Parts: sequence; structure tokens; C-alpha cells
Amino acid sequence: MRRNNEERLLGGHKPKPSEEAPQMQNPMDFVAPTEWVSLPSMGRYPKGHPLEGKDSIEIRYMTAKDEDILTNRDLLKKGLAIDRLISNLIKDKSINPEHLYVGDRNAIMIYGRTSAYGADYKTKLNCPNCGEPNKCVFDLSKHEVFHGNSFDTEIIQITEDATFIITLPLSKIKVEVRPLMGFDELDMIKNNKGGVMKDLVTKQMKRFVISFNGYEDEKTINYVVDNMVATDSKFLRDCFMLISPDVKVRNHFECRECGHEQEVNVPFGADFFWPE
Repeated sequence: MRRNNEERLLGGHKPKPSEEAPQMQNPMDFVAPTEWVSLPSMGRYPKGHPLEGKDSIEIRYMTAKDEDILTNRDLLKKGLAIDRLISNLIKDKSINPEHLYVGDRNAIMIYGRTSAYGADYKTKLNCPNCGEPNKCVFDLSKHEVFHGNSFDTEIIQITEDATFIITLPLSKIKVEVRPLMGFDELDMIKNNKGGVMKDLVTKQMKRFVISFNGYEDEKTINYVVDNMVATDSKFLRDCFMLISPDVKVRNHFECRECGHEQEVNVPFGADFFWPE
């Protein structure tokens, strides 16, 4: 006598009435997991900022919908893809990604990319010497964190507003500065015509300087920056690097064409989030 389908599939064993088949989870109940990412700034934000005094931020894993952002031509053309992605990954929607320090944004980007595609980032870099494209592999797990607090307090003073006062060595002008934020990056990208950033030194300084001797107007800032002697300019930029929280991934670069060698930082762009 032929066994019915149920008997054949169960090897001749019929479940007793009390035995119930295991219930499969409804796939719509799945929620992308989250993790807490350490902030290089350690929460050194102005008073009232959602991250003031907080040393980490809750970030969720990337989804296929997030990947759509990185293929959106309109967002890529406007330089908004990364900002939109960071906004999606942040769990607390009261946090505006444009008002995050660049270093904290970089930490979020490294976490987002690593959780999605792993720590190996394969990309191409143009040789700084001859321009030849070279394949390069970055290990994102080997990153350096800079908290922006390793400076001489006799040279750089921090204020209650999370800004910094620096006295220039030659002119003795007191400069109030702040670390760059997301909106600074976006503005510089928007003004980057033709893919080449012109006047990079002065444009960056005009972004992070708040005032000179208390004068905060744009006319004064532009004039002082443009006419600052190189001694003071370099000193100011060096101090700015010391107070800027960041996370960096470096790699040794050797051009296969001309043999040029140097240490390079991982480039952050939309293609940073795509595997090779």
C-alpha cells in the first residue's frame, strides 16, 4: 500500500496531535541591528547640541534602501549622498548630520561601511606625482583616532562654547576657531567647480575662524586671512589640526608607474561604500 505524501516526507512518522510544527518568523518583523559607535570628539559639542557630553552614537546597519541613495545621480551630483546616508544610519533623528564634526562623521562612515561590506576597502588612487591610477587596499579596522585634545593649554585655550582661542605668534592677534562640521564640507563641495578645489588654504581657514580679536564680520575675517603672513598662517593651521577630532585610515602608497612613495589617507566619497 502506497504511503501518502505526509508519511513519505516524515519518514513514516506521523506527528501526534500535541506536536506542533515550529513557527517561522515573519520576515517583516526583522529590524536592522544597531551598535554604538565611539565619537572621536567625545561629545565636545556646544551647549544644547544633542551630542553634548556624549562619547558615542547609536547607528544601525546599512540596508538595501540605503544603497539606493549611493546610486542616486541627483544626490551624487549635488554632493548630498553621504549626508543623506549618514542621516539614515543615525538612530536619533534629532541629530542633524550637517551639525556633526567632520571627524565624527568619518567614524560613522567607517562603521557603516565595515558593518556592510567588511574591513577591506579596495579602491584606485591617482599618483600624486604622475597621476597614474593605482590599485590600493585599505584595512578599515586599522584606524587611528584623534580626540582633538592633545595640545598645550598655554597656547590653545578652550572656551565654554567648545571653541578655541589661539594667539598668533607674529601679529599677536587672538583667533577664535572651531572644528569643521558637515555643513562646512557641503559648502566647500558646492563651491568646488570643475572638480578642483581652488584656494584651499584660505577657504578652509575662513570656514573654521570665528573671529579675529573679537571681530566676527565676514569682511574682517576675509581680509585678515588673505593678508596673514605665512608664519602665522602655518601656526594657525597646525593648531587647528590639534583641536580637530578625527579618525583616519592610512596606507603606504607606491606608484607602479613612477615609483613615487608616500603615506595616504583613505578617500571618503560615495564609492567608499561600495565593494570592489
